[in-house]
Amino acid sequence: MLSAAAARATTTPQEMKLMHDLARLSAAERRRIVTDFVDDVFDGLDADPGIVERMRMATPELPEEPTTEQVQAWIELAELVGDDDFRRRVRAMAQRSADDRAAGGSVRVRAATESPDSEAEREAHGAAAGLVAERAGTATQAGIDPASDAAREIVDELVPAMASLYGTTDGPNFRAQLADMIDTFTDRRVERYWRLLAIMNGWPQRGSSATPAWEWLLAALRAA
Repeated sequence: MLSAAAARATTTPQEMKLMHDLARLSAAERRRIVTDFVDDVFDGLDADPGIVERMRMATPELPEEPTTEQVQAWIELAELVGDDDFRRRVRAMAQRSADDRAAGGSVRVRAATESPDSEAEREAHGAAAGLVAERAGTATQAGIDPASDAAREIVDELVPAMASLYGTTDGPNFRAQLADMIDTFTDRRVERYWRLLAIMNGWPQRGSSATPAWEWLLAALRAA
């Protein structure tokens, strides 16, 4: 507990008490905090049952003797799901997903933080994510300005390939949908949420963050 507090830049007495209380919660109490968050996010929405179930099943499970990193992850996760702005952001994602589900089939372009529904979508999403990581990720690392001519060339190469993966054709409508979906579903805090759960539960960690590449692609699409 003291190690977790020492790792934070500043810790007030109130924060220390909160951290102490969070660290002492039982497994059932930890699960309830996350379950309440999921209930709040999906309340009243006709969301895909598979997505809701996956989020309900992904509960924080600290071992009997957690490491300092795992305690820190739990404290950060509890603070995150209690943040009103984060809840609104995830609720907006759930609302958009439910709206698309009700519409019954516009092009479903998904960014780094949304889970595909079907095997076909998983394959398309995986291939698209690979393309974004390769082209937009490289551009991000190279410091290419999203508003530059070089960025426009990358977009004109990348987006038609993505459209093909999703079974449609490139054009203004697809690019508008793509930008809108990336804007809705890409958020570094959501990616952090899943990383914190992985730390707590001892799950394999993903590689480097995919979010900067999607953010770069969004900026490049809008600049073009």
